Amino acid sequence: MFIIADDLSWAHLGAYGSDEVRTPNLDRLAREGVVFENAFVSTPSCTPSRASILTGRNGFELEEGATLWGYLPARFATWTESLAQNGYRVGATGKGWAPGFLIDRDVNPAGQPWNGIRNRPYGDRFEELQMSDIDYAANFEAFLDAADETRLFSFWMGTFEPHRGYTEGVAAALGIDSAAVTVPPFMPDAGEVRDDIAEYYAEIEYIDAQVGRIMEALDRRGLQDDTIVVFTSDNGMPFPRAKATLYDYGTRMPLLFWWGDNFAGGRRIENLVSLTDIAPTFLEFAGVEAQAEMSGQSLAPLLIPGTPGQAAREAVYMYRERHGFYPDSGGMSFPSRAIRTHDHLLIWNARPDAIPLDVDGGPAKSFMEENAGEYPALHALSFGPRSEFELYDVRADAWQMRNLAADGSHAELLDRLGERLFSYLESRQDPRMLGRAEEFRYAPYFGVVFGDGLLRWTPEQQGQEMSFDERRELLRRAYETIGEEAFFRRMISEQDGGL
Repeated sequence: MFIIADDLSWAHLGAYGSDEVRTPNLDRLAREGVVFENAFVSTPSCTPSRASILTGRNGFELEEGATLWGYLPARFATWTESLAQNGYRVGATGKGWAPGFLIDRDVNPAGQPWNGIRNRPYGDRFEELQMSDIDYAANFEAFLDAADETRLFSFWMGTFEPHRGYTEGVAAALGIDSAAVTVPPFMPDAGEVRDDIAEYYAEIEYIDAQVGRIMEALDRRGLQDDTIVVFTSDNGMPFPRAKATLYDYGTRMPLLFWWGDNFAGGRRIENLVSLTDIAPTFLEFAGVEAQAEMSGQSLAPLLIPGTPGQAAREAVYMYRERHGFYPDSGGMSFPSRAIRTHDHLLIWNARPDAIPLDVDGGPAKSFMEENAGEYPALHALSFGPRSEFELYDVRADAWQMRNLAADGSHAELLDRLGERLFSYLESRQDPRMLGRAEEFRYAPYFGVVFGDGLLRWTPEQQGQEMSFDERRELLRRAYETIGEEAFFRRMISEQDGGL
């Protein structure tokens, strides 16, 4: 049972020390299972992060799967496919691999969708609620009811929460006091920001309730000792200097493993791990051989002491490429690479001439933009130009706000980490290291095709329940409606330039 939240930073669960968000069910998983303290995504962007989780590979190795709103070529095998080929029944509810477009795959890589049961969250308490009405837990039970319960299964539960947008007033109705919210120091401590974070908290609490129902279903069916439950997220909170950045609030994830009495409970593991490790871990527990191309490594030796395994990592590696379309950004993208150790974070910004504008819109972002003069330093941290290299001491500077790269006393450390970073990227054949950056620059971006007048693209669709002919028809309509030149400009990242 794989549960993945959408835009949740590691710090906002009780299991990771938060006393502001009520997550009793996730805290139970942590108390009875295993907590990974230092888990990181391959990239802090929905589509490629999920692709890397499914394939066990660095996202930059996945060609068109490396960017937001692209597609994941079928030649990249996923753990869901491997399990299906070995007798597992595979299903998914909510947000699977997304947002993106299925081209050479018949089914979303997360699994056959089970989204038929709908239930408005919190009943009719709110006139307009920007939360998914997919009843995740009920759809999981429907999946179990549809087949022999003795058959092996793999199920993906992808919540659309706490992704934006948020519904004003939900937090207050749930008793969340925005005045008690802790604002990360890279954002202004202002009422508008506090209220925005409180609504983010409210959606996390909704996720926790769904997890509670999942656990009740497993207990009721006697599956608690036969089912591995994993909880994580795809990237960090949708706020400035978090999601879509390589700082910890964008890349550091909760990662909980629970397996009834099969895992010694209450353990907290400090090892650096990557979410690319999930695929080889699942395959090892299933007795299925992992693909040699995977960059991830099985976590089984950490979960079950005494299991033979590889040496502990000294670092994890991350990247980001195109996250959205921002014509005024000076480059449409802000490509970066990073190495994260227990002590330091080094970021290489491949296009320091670009401006990192791709921050999810919302009250916090709007407040910072409208009040840039009052908070110039914080505004510059999130929306200003960045130097080619950024070096942070993550123990002394947990928020990564003091760039040490220009400090001569750290020159040796900068060189050493840089050498390790570029050596790793070259070993994994990162296209940017091979002079093939255009593979990212011109990768298809399907999101902009589906605007008003063509298709109202709802989160629940995400390409999961559309046939090949239906998808082809949508592209044909877009092509005929907006014309050849506009169509292809929307399909590549260079909207303002030649084709």
